Amino acid sequence: MDKLPPLPADFKAPDEWLELDPAAHGGTVMLVGAADAGKSTLARWLVEKACSRGKTAAWLDADLGQSSLGIPGTLNLVAVTGEPAAPVDRSAFFVGSTSPRGHMLQVLTGVRMLRDLALSRGACTVYIDTSGLVAEESGGGALKEWEVELLRPDSIVALQRGRELAHLLGPWRHDPRVRLRLLTVADRVLRRSPEARADRRQNLFASYFNGAGTLRVYKGQKPVYGLKNAEPGCLAGLIGLEGFLLSVAVVRRILPDGLELVTPWGFPEHVAVVRVGKQRIDPVTGMELHRSPGSFTDEVED
Repeated sequence: MDKLPPLPADFKAPDEWLELDPAAHGGTVMLVGAADAGKSTLARWLVEKACSRGKTAAWLDADLGQSSLGIPGTLNLVAVTGEPAAPVDRSAFFVGSTSPRGHMLQVLTGVRMLRDLALSRGACTVYIDTSGLVAEESGGGALKEWEVELLRPDSIVALQRGRELAHLLGPWRHDPRVRLRLLTVADRVLRRSPEARADRRQNLFASYFNGAGTLRVYKGQKPVYGLKNAEPGCLAGLIGLEGFLLSVAVVRRILPDGLELVTPWGFPEHVAVVRVGKQRIDPVTGMELHRSPGSFTDEVED
């Protein structure tokens, strides 16, 4: 267990946030907004406020590309009891991509499993920091719509700059099942460039795999999902018996009867399932691979 990431040293909550009453929240609260709308900071702040009242609160980070709580390509959950500085329990779910597009079933499954896990462990409120994919033409509207149907949140807090959420807010305002609160995006929230977002992912991957070892997995010993589509460089999830992530790995070599993986995980006996994702990286540099494998991945056994 470790600690909740701190709020920025110069952080000051906007007046609109001060009007939110975390004590009134219960069950599931979905935070919805485009990228760089301040959802993660709001989730962190709401958890702190709930904990200051002696409640157990959970933060479910569903941003695959810019997670505040884990490695890219994963959904992450922390649960806090008492003071925000107290140790936190962590759990994660493997998706294997830094975008929900093309992986919405995995996202829906993982968010539901992590939300239910948090409630089963005594969280009074689960704040779900949803992904920044909201554009209707990219499937973001459908993803948010069906997250609401699956999770049936007790309330939705939406952060909007312009009209980027109009296609969602229109129906939600008239849905008797939805308790909606609309906030404007704070002036101090800054947009990050695509380059800055990519650099952050690269640094997280490089740090995670620094000093990692190798692990061989044989398909006759453990189920390997996605093996036929595996390529050197693909992210892979080492999954425990309950379906949650133990560790992320990277495919190093395709073996005749399995995979050789790069991973910091050193307990193969705890791995129940291996799941191969679509995202490809170089674990040495953390760089995302968009073309043919680099030199480190050219070792493929016949």
